[in-house]
Amino acid sequence: MTVGTRHRGGERRALGSRVIGSCVAVVLAVSGCTTAGSPLPRATRAAAAEDLVIEFRQNRDQYASDAAIVRVGNGGGNDITIVGLELAGSAFTAPTVRDRSSTIRAGQTTDLAVELPPVDCDARDEDVQVDLQLRLDDGAVLTASGLSDPTNALQRIRASTCTVSAVQRIAEVAATPGIRLEGAGATTVAVLTITAVPTGAPGRLELVALRSTVLLRPAPTDDGGDPPQDWPLSLTVDAASGPQSIELRVAPTRCDPHALAEDKVGTLFPLVVRIDDGPEAVMTLPLDADTAEALKDAVRARCA
Repeated sequence: MTVGTRHRGGERRALGSRVIGSCVAVVLAVSGCTTAGSPLPRATRAAAAEDLVIEFRQNRDQYASDAAIVRVGNGGGNDITIVGLELAGSAFTAPTVRDRSSTIRAGQTTDLAVELPPVDCDARDEDVQVDLQLRLDDGAVLTASGLSDPTNALQRIRASTCTVSAVQRIAEVAATPGIRLEGAGATTVAVLTITAVPTGAPGRLELVALRSTVLLRPAPTDDGGDPPQDWPLSLTVDAASGPQSIELRVAPTRCDPHALAEDKVGTLFPLVVRIDDGPEAVMTLPLDADTAEALKDAVRARCA
């Protein structure tokens, strides 16, 4: 990551994960640049650039949204207040701006939620990076190029977003709103329907399988046999086909007390697809909030 600072129009940069501050190179000067007994300049009271560690991340509960995290660690001895943030870089087609104020306490790390910029699906994987600009309350501006991405969030975001874009060009794929219930009490099964409606665009889309989640899996078979780990779909659509649909019987993966209380991703089903003769790819099945809650209600009914 390349980090730099600029203050009131001036800008300096240095290579490395942090800036090594000096009175000449970095406007956000370190305290050692002042004479003994002299008051610290305002920028120094806020932060020295080398005190900040910045990462790009995405929380699990953001996987199905257009949101991510900028994690800011303040290793200095003074609080800093960020009043503006711009997320950009070659991974995106345009920047996004966050204008909310956030204070990062000395010695603390804070996650700043940001809206993801539009992803550039034409960019090559090896060429993409995330860049950041932070505006502080004292007027200073810090820039960072090629943010650290310790969990490979950008790769996951690009893969999912660009798969969805390619899929929806050929067909509108989603879970039908609502579910149907079969059985009652401990035998409750939710029936979820997936539909694929061709757009008329060229290309062939195959829905290969729907993977289970930490909360939901295929229901047991009628004869009591063990269900498969995932739902096989084998559904193919193209411009010449009409709308396709398939019903899936859904049951809880587990019924322990924490299954629902701690759930964040239990209704985010990984959908395995293939376009034309390409490799398999994975996207999150589009599922509205009411249907997600209905599935959780079915878990409550079966696990009561």
